[in-house]
Formats: sequence, structure tokens, C-alpha cells
Amino acid sequence: MEISASPYSPKRVDFPGSKLCRICSSIPASFWSDESRNIGVKLQPLESIRLEAQRGCQLCAILLMGLDRDPNFQSGNHKTLELKRNAFYAMPEDMDVDRSSLLTLREDTLRGQDHGYRMKNPRDFGFSLVPSPWSALQPVKMGEHVDNIQLIQVWLKNCRDNHTQCSSNIECFLPTRILDLQAFSDSEDIRLVTSIADDLFFDGKPPKYVTLSHCWGPPSKQPLTTTKATLSGRMTRIPFEKLPQTFQDAVKICRSLRQRFLWIDSLCIIQDDEGDWAKEAALMASVYSYSYFTLAALDSKDSSGGCKMVADIQSSYSNRFVDIDFYGPEEGETKFPRQRLRVFEVPFFDDGSIEVGHLNSRAWTLQERELSRRVISFASQGLLWECNELRATSQRPWENIERSTTRSIYRVPLGDTKGLFKSKATWDDIVEDYSARLLTKQSDRLVALSGIAQAAQEFYQGATYVGGIWSSLIPEGLLWKTVPQRSKATKLAHQNDTESSYIAPSWSWASVTSPVDFSLVRASVKVPPDLNFSFGRTIAQRLTVEQMVGIPKYQDPYGALKYGALVLSGALLFNVDISDRVMGPHADLSVGLIKDGVRVGEVSLDAADMVSSLSK
Repeated sequence: MEISASPYSPKRVDFPGSKLCRICSSIPASFWSDESRNIGVKLQPLESIRLEAQRGCQLCAILLMGLDRDPNFQSGNHKTLELKRNAFYAMPEDMDVDRSSLLTLREDTLRGQDHGYRMKNPRDFGFSLVPSPWSALQPVKMGEHVDNIQLIQVWLKNCRDNHTQCSSNIECFLPTRILDLQAFSDSEDIRLVTSIADDLFFDGKPPKYVTLSHCWGPPSKQPLTTTKATLSGRMTRIPFEKLPQTFQDAVKICRSLRQRFLWIDSLCIIQDDEGDWAKEAALMASVYSYSYFTLAALDSKDSSGGCKMVADIQSSYSNRFVDIDFYGPEEGETKFPRQRLRVFEVPFFDDGSIEVGHLNSRAWTLQERELSRRVISFASQGLLWECNELRATSQRPWENIERSTTRSIYRVPLGDTKGLFKSKATWDDIVEDYSARLLTKQSDRLVALSGIAQAAQEFYQGATYVGGIWSSLIPEGLLWKTVPQRSKATKLAHQNDTESSYIAPSWSWASVTSPVDFSLVRASVKVPPDLNFSFGRTIAQRLTVEQMVGIPKYQDPYGALKYGALVLSGALLFNVDISDRVMGPHADLSVGLIKDGVRVGEVSLDAADMVSSLSK
């Protein structure tokens, strides 16, 4: 089927802000309808598309983005191009277009439809009808800025009104200290207040507050902090101009959304008071769980990076999609009501790239994200919304996109702690993700995970938690091994931190600085017994936990440790042959395991410098 665009096609009126050229304006509404498949529309030669884009045609501009990225389109500029709905079908032989210059434009609906086919061709573009309530937003023009505040307001209202899973966590908590953003009516300055002394509760209920998730950065770019010496001054006044850019952006966003209170860790916790820091770290699970929403500066390496927005705090960087309003003339027997269409490039964030921002490389931010009811992440290309029932981008704020499949915890809805700990293997997934993240102080290795561990206790009822391992997951929980690092060999955690001589017992994954994995735990017990990766599990299944104890360094049983011990029964004795060892390119060291004079397997050492202790 072919539809030729011409001035005589059935009338279609576009919104004045979505300027289109004569050819694009004449594309009939039926081309975009759900009933239309395998149809094409003749456009114009590439040089004409380029000219019309310069003149302001929004559709030509977005199509040109893909064309300019593909060197195959630099030839045949004089040939007429085609806009085609479905790439599954071959283009008719009699179509008078350049077959090497075929444009495709598919309707991008929920993943799993369109036969699951995901085209990655740079000539591929998507479109989707804009549903209510997002159709009430101002139409977006190509290459201009999006009103982030208006979009966040619609997200929040939709979540409050329609998401029952997001409203179950009733506000009944307020952090010890919090920033008052409306402390001064005649100034942008803010101040630190205490929830008890300043009597912030109204009718016995605490006010809503927002949390900020951000990268602290290296010591040379540490954010503004509260110390014992500055506490009094912070509670008197904090000049707005003294705040780093990320903090300033967060304050402006909260004010635009009419939120008075904001919690920022570096300012709300006394950083050089060990007792206060330990007490507040133990409250992290509650701080983020009861927050109205969390603002995440996803792509900022430190507090000077901001939320990646332009000077107008309500706008993000130039978008790469455009809205076109179609009105409803009758075409044959079909009547098309007024609808808004959004045309966009191959969607960003769909490949899990949202997971690799600077923020998500830090250990502390794992629990900040997973325990929050709602997270609004600011990336360089737009916003990402996450709550229990919706995960969407500013490009398509109404459509659920999958969480990354690289780690199973991201397939669980945000804030769903029961789902997060639905199986034994899931805790291993959490540890694998967490251990691969960066941590400035190794003494925080257990503390930065304490919020998630505290939330997990409801699932692992009756189990003891020591050193990042649950008693109910032993003995399999002991089958972790270090993952080789490219830049340096694995070391024991306490050797890299002068502030602490003890991090965790040697049987805990927290005792080393390297990422760890539990591939042995996932190995099936049905595999042939002569395979090495099943051998460790077979041994582990003979073990019984007799005693597991941990003495917390502070009052938090999920946090830092003074001491940890594990007593097992049923262990088998082996000899270790240090002469039978393999040294990989990145200090992946293993030694032979001997039983009755026969090599029966190998042992992966926790750290590269352990061979010397075995030789004694």
C-alpha cells in the first residue's frame, strides 16, 4: 500500500508551535493510526529535507538527525525518500524511491509488541500517541527545552491519584535535621532545623520532605558539609550562593514544586561527630523510605555538576522529539479525533544506559535509589521517573520501560522490598552490584548497605545478619569469590583504610575491596560432579551453621562491626598445594586443592597477597 503526500490529501492541521513543511503537513492522519500497517509515504529528496529543516520544519529536523549519522545517505541525495511504517515488509519494487535510502518509522509502543523486534538502525524513528494527562502539557518543539517542572508535577499527581502501591507508605517520619527552604521570606538563603526543637509537626503529622542523591566527588571537590564547628552557623543561615551547584538546583526544584523541606546528607549529618554520624547512618532506611521523592543528580561527578539543566532551572537540554497535534477530519468511513503525536529518535534509556551514570557507580547510592518510593533522575538528555508502578522518561513519560536486565534487582519495582528479597539468590545479586561500586572509605563498606539490610530483615525473619551475610543463606553464602580488577590486585579492605583496623571477618565478602560474584551458588547441583564449579557447592552442602555472632561497632546491628565469628560443623579437610597455582593477567590467583594426594579442585584466594600466609 502506498500513500502519496500531496497538498490535496485529507486535511490535517498541526499545532502552530509544531511547524511543518508543505510535504510533512500533507501526511494524512491515517498514516499514524493503529489500523495502518505496511504503508509508506513519499517525502522528498534529502537536500530538500535538509532545506526544510533549516526553515523550521520539525519533522524534517528529527528525520535529518538520523540521516546525518548514517554515511550511506550521503549518496543519492537527489532521490525521493520514503517514510515507512513497518520494516518487516520489503518495499514494493515499483516504488519510485532510492532503495538504499529507505527511511523507516515504526510505532514504538510497549516493549514486547511489534513482534519483539527492536531496530537499532540510525535511520529508525519512533512515534506514539500522547495519552491523558500528558496530552495537556505544552507541545514540545524540536531542539528546544522541555518544561521539567510541569512534567514532574504531572508525574507526581498521576502517582498520587492512581498508584495505590506508591501511597501505602504513609508519612510518619521526619529526619533528625532537615533544611528549611522557606526560612527567609526576603532571601533565597536556607537554614538547618531540627525536627523536634523547631516543632515542624502539624496536627501530629510530619511535613513532606524531599531527599537528594548525589556524588560527593574527590576530596578536592567535597560538597558543603556540617561539622561540629559549623553546626550553629548552619542552623542560623546558609547563604544560597555558598551552596554548590547541585544543591542550588535541588533547592530551586523543590521550591518550584512547592516543597519546603529538603534532606541532604552532607548538611543534615554532623560529619566529624562519630556518634551522630553512626546514629544517622542507621536511620538511612527510614530517611529514604519515607521521603516524598528523591532527586538524583545522575550524571554529575561531584556537587559542582548540578542537575544538568540549563540556566532556566525548569528546562532540560535540547530535546530530540517533537509533538504534532492532529485534528479529526473524516477520511472515508474513519473519523480521527484530535490527538497529539510524539515523534522521536530511537529512544534513549531503553538499553539500560540509565544504570551507568556517575551516581550509580557509587556504593552509597544503591540504597538511596532502591529504598525510595519515587526517584526523579536528572540525566544529560532528560529525566527518568521511577516509582512502584511506573518507570518512564521525559521522552515518553507515560510508557513503562524495563529496568536493566543486567542485574536482576533492577527488574523489581522501586521500593518493593518484599519483591527485592524474593529469593535467596536475590541477596547475592544485591551484593554483586554493591561490591562493584566505588567507595571512598572502606570503613563504610557495611554501613552503606545497612539500610537495605535493615529493610531485608522483614523478609529474612529469624535470620541473623553479620558482615553482609544472612545466617539463613549459609553455607551457600560463603561461596563468593573475588572478581579480577583491571587496574589493581584485590586487597583486604582494612589494609586500604587507615581509619579502621577491622572491617569484616575473613569469611565475609566485605573483608575485601574487590567486586565479588556468587556464580558457584547459581551452579545447578545436577551438573556432572567432576566440574569444578559444582565441587564447591557440593562441599558447602555438607556444612551446618552452629553459631554466627557479630558485635556492632555502634548501636546499628546492620552497620560497622567490631568483631564477627562463624562456627561450622561438617567441614572436610583438604591440603592446599601452593606450587599448583595460576596467576591471571589481573592477579586472579588460585591454588590447587588436594585430597588423599589427588588434585580434586582449586581454591580462589580472596586477595593476591594471601599466598605468603599459606606458605608458612
